[in-house]
Amino acid sequence: MSVTDHAQHITHLQAELARLDDEINRIANKLNNAGFINRVPAALIEKEQKKMAGFQKLQAQIQQKISQANSD
Repeated sequence: MSVTDHAQHITHLQAELARLDDEINRIANKLNNAGFINRVPAALIEKEQKKMAGFQKLQAQIQQKISQANSD
């Protein structure tokens, strides 16, 4: 992998990480909003919690990829 390709790969991973941060923050804000919690069915709350857990897992995987790419 060339230096340019390597840099582009890291930039792409960092952009994806930023997108996931935004999604996680958006869901966390919903789940921390008492009005939202009191208004929506429990199934929707559970769906949002599962979605956030999936994003957090993906976030950890991408952070690991970035660490590995930086050590190469």
